[in-house]
Amino acid sequence: MFRPRCLVFLTANLWLGCFPGEIRDRHAAVVDDYQPTPFLGPDQPFLDPERALGPPDGRTVALGRDASLVLRFFREIPDAPGPDLRIYEVGDDGARARIALSSDGDRFIELDLLAGGGSTEIDLANTGEVGVTFVRVRGLDDLGLEPGFDLDAVEALH
Repeated sequence: MFRPRCLVFLTANLWLGCFPGEIRDRHAAVVDDYQPTPFLGPDQPFLDPERALGPPDGRTVALGRDASLVLRFFREIPDAPGPDLRIYEVGDDGARARIALSSDGDRFIELDLLAGGGSTEIDLANTGEVGVTFVRVRGLDDLGLEPGFDLDAVEALH
């Protein structure tokens, strides 16, 4: 007998929902490219890019100035009514990141939107894209205890 899995997320005592199906369809699942923060040693745990995969869990990858991470979903994220993607960052230390989107992993459209401080929602209707599979997050500064933008997860909302 087939039993759909249902995942319930609780954050700050707020029920966000029950999502049937595979979690991999809702969150970035593959690190496609990673350029670490240049001045940090490789032994730092927040330099592991796989910390940005899956649902938000408080484990982050730090993206300082000139660091970037390209994440891929298992499916195309369509443009639907309302926000289509959510970028999760831990902390509110003023660190910011530039977001870029791609349907093929080669041609990225960089958004005017800067992510920072909690979660940032992206509506594909504002980008001209009908669907995306890749999200690039590029650190813009070295603020915070773990220098740079502390990326926790990227979630597809549709």
